[in-house]
Amino acid sequence: MGEPLLAPTLDSTRRAVGAMRAWVVSAPATYLWLLIIHVTTLDMYVRLTADERVAFLRRQSTNLHNLDTRPLWVMPASAVWAEGWHVIRFVVILTALCAVAERWVGTRRMLTVAALGHVGATCISQALVLVRIHEGTLAESARLQVDVGPSYGYMAVAGLLFHGIAGRWRWAYAVGLALYVGLPLLSQRDVTATGHLCAALIGLCCHRFARGRPRWDPDAWWRGRRATRSAGDAVGATSGGS
Repeated sequence: MGEPLLAPTLDSTRRAVGAMRAWVVSAPATYLWLLIIHVTTLDMYVRLTADERVAFLRRQSTNLHNLDTRPLWVMPASAVWAEGWHVIRFVVILTALCAVAERWVGTRRMLTVAALGHVGATCISQALVLVRIHEGTLAESARLQVDVGPSYGYMAVAGLLFHGIAGRWRWAYAVGLALYVGLPLLSQRDVTATGHLCAALIGLCCHRFARGRPRWDPDAWWRGRRATRSAGDAVGATSGGS
């Protein structure tokens, strides 16, 4: 008697696992990026003490010192390390932004926008750090600050996704994005908040990458869902009546 009751649960689990696998396969670059971040961060936390981690991340960071001495190494390396256990949050953010964008515009275009955001936001934000050091509003030690993580890349992708939303909802998305990058900049005014704003603006400027791609209209999607549900109710009522 337990088997008939268990069968729907097993079928639902298989369908959920199949849908999850299909989603991951459809965005390979996003989940490879996530895997690398998890592996490198876990290895760092297993092998190194707290002080050693700070020193190690400083060597991988896109700070002024490293950009001056070995830019070709730290520019890509800084995107695959995380400071602290933000890796769990990255699963949600990269799935919501990069995986969606990769499925929408393709792997090559998504990675190009992420790279432009990472490199561009890094250069602009560190240039501002250099200006503030010369003005005396920042200490010389700011040349060695830790600045690692994928956030500049995925914020550029967030800017790109503005061009994938149709109707009034794209402006609601723009307001939400502006608040997300603007409020920390007003309250903290640090290099990371500046970089996030720059990356989002770079992504907004990448509208050519979205040319010819369909836009998602939440209003049309919801109307379609309601129509499908109404049609299903009508069929169910007809079947029940007969």
